[in-house]
Amino acid sequence: MKACNHFFFFCGLFFCCLLTGCATSSVENFPEAQPDPVLTLTEYQGPKLSVAVLPLGLSQRAARRYPHLLKKSVGIGVHNMLLEVLFDTNRFIFVETNPEMLKDIMNRQWMSSAGFVSRKDVIEYGKMLGAQRIIYGEVYDYLEGGEQVTGFTGKQNFMITVGIQIACTDIETGEKIALGTSRAVANSYGEAAEKAIAGAVYKLVVRMEKK
Repeated sequence: MKACNHFFFFCGLFFCCLLTGCATSSVENFPEAQPDPVLTLTEYQGPKLSVAVLPLGLSQRAARRYPHLLKKSVGIGVHNMLLEVLFDTNRFIFVETNPEMLKDIMNRQWMSSAGFVSRKDVIEYGKMLGAQRIIYGEVYDYLEGGEQVTGFTGKQNFMITVGIQIACTDIETGEKIALGTSRAVANSYGEAAEKAIAGAVYKLVVRMEKK
């Protein structure tokens, strides 16, 4: 009987060691989750502002550590998310943007990980587009973190952080009117980016209204 008990004990110990050996942790130190901002701006009925919205840039740090972000489809996806959230605030009229200009900006800001577009270029783009103000920005932060387990369960507690910063500049004066920054955590890139954009737009609009 004692031999039998010893046999089951060592079998159990071996199985636990096998599971432990399969687990690997990512190299990222993952930040704590932040509460989702409540975007309560849709009831606005006042005058709308004419704006041009440039594609966001991608910070060099994020592009260097996660080169898969440099895919053009990722940059276009973020740009479309930003347009949708800005539209939902009911505060803006969007000037029609030349597709070739958008392509050029995307190549310089996203594909080359240039980050924030320069103020000189912002004003130049705004004048070309005939907008009163221009909204632009960058994905300044990106992290993948959590425990990845091979074998039985795939990924466990795998999370993604996205940091978004956007700014609004007056084309005539060159003054930066307002800034909005937000970081969000979610299980997927799309969800994290959407939350971060919503938070950044909320802060931007609130600060613009205080001007």
